[in-house]
Amino acid sequence: MLRRAWFPGEDRMGVLEIVTTPLPGNRAAHTVRDVTSQAELLRLKEEFLMEVAHELRTPIAALIASLDLVVEDALTMERQELVRLSATLRRSGLRLEHLVENLLDAGSIEAGTFQVRAAASSLRHSLEEALAFVHPMLESKQQTLATDLPADADRVMADERRTTQVLANLISNASKYAPEGTRVTVSAATVDGFVRVTIADEGPGIPPDEQDRLFQRFFRSRTVREQAGGLGLGLAICKAIVYAQGGEIAIQSEPGRGTSVHFTLPKARHLALEAED
Repeated sequence: MLRRAWFPGEDRMGVLEIVTTPLPGNRAAHTVRDVTSQAELLRLKEEFLMEVAHELRTPIAALIASLDLVVEDALTMERQELVRLSATLRRSGLRLEHLVENLLDAGSIEAGTFQVRAAASSLRHSLEEALAFVHPMLESKQQTLATDLPADADRVMADERRTTQVLANLISNASKYAPEGTRVTVSAATVDGFVRVTIADEGPGIPPDEQDRLFQRFFRSRTVREQAGGLGLGLAICKAIVYAQGGEIAIQSEPGRGTSVHFTLPKARHLALEAED
């Protein structure tokens, strides 16, 4: 039997498991243990499975609906309509690919087999690739994207595909949780041999007591939990990618004043000079 209970010594609510063992003479022995962490893990897993089903259902439904229209009316359909349906199919396919990639990465991080392949690469090119994925989301919410990437902050020593993944995750988060008609800003600057990238939004912000948990797998802020979908994997994966390449990632946020996510990557020239020394 499980019961919620107050732990006065730790000033928190928790979950107790009470196991009753019958004894001779109509007696019983009661074993009580704290199973709060196990109960929380089970709750998170249940929520995660429900979110996976929800996240899969939306793009799959769009794919099926668009394909049905093409099958039924392909011969008589106007070219403009075919182009529109093709764009819908592509968006849905990209969304499914993004979801599956995050699930696979979460598994490899847990198994300790996650890898990156760093090489001199272009931050600007990674951003262009990320925008191909997130542009439809920004467009659907009438949001604008502002960028400030100076030339001296372009070359980084990083896995270009993974950098694209980080940018796509962070920009899609910024778009997802910010109101319609707002602006998302991506900027970069060189700091002590690193390139520091910032993605800022004009969303509701995150309570201070939740900010330390944002990079935990499955965790999602209560501020936005009911506002938008998500699996709570994106930030954990971003952290793994950035740390594997020698960088750092952090969040600054105030309720009602938006959120900024900063991450750093080694500057390519900086590492090249070190290698020569």
